[in-house]
Amino acid sequence: MPEQGSVRKAVAKLADRERRVEKFNIRDLDPVESASVFRNSWSPHSLVLSILQSRQSAEADDLMSSLMNVRGYPVSDFNERAADISVDHPRVVQNYRSAHEIALRVGEAETTTEELRTAMIHYRWLIEELMQVPMIVERKEVA
Repeated sequence: MPEQGSVRKAVAKLADRERRVEKFNIRDLDPVESASVFRNSWSPHSLVLSILQSRQSAEADDLMSSLMNVRGYPVSDFNERAADISVDHPRVVQNYRSAHEIALRVGEAETTTEELRTAMIHYRWLIEELMQVPMIVERKEVA
């Protein structure tokens, strides 16, 4: 029955993360922040022009930290940051871990152009998800 213990541990760990994240003051970006600050830093045009530059991964990692900070996530420790982001964005957290690991290896001989391209795709997915601005729905009162 080791599988049940693993499931229980995973559920307990997720519950601990959820309680931790509930204490954060996570907020959505307003449309001005999204358009002026982060979208200009992350335009597809700038991505295409510099995707082969190794420093782009490090810049994307820094942009990710800045975006998380603005949203209200603590950004001191990467592992904690990834665990925190997994609560609200479980679809992309593994991409974040992978991209961050590649960004740390930038400049080393074993970092390939394909890895850098993959890291940029991963960062793009996560940044796009964190930049989503909720739609404001107007309620019409029936007279």
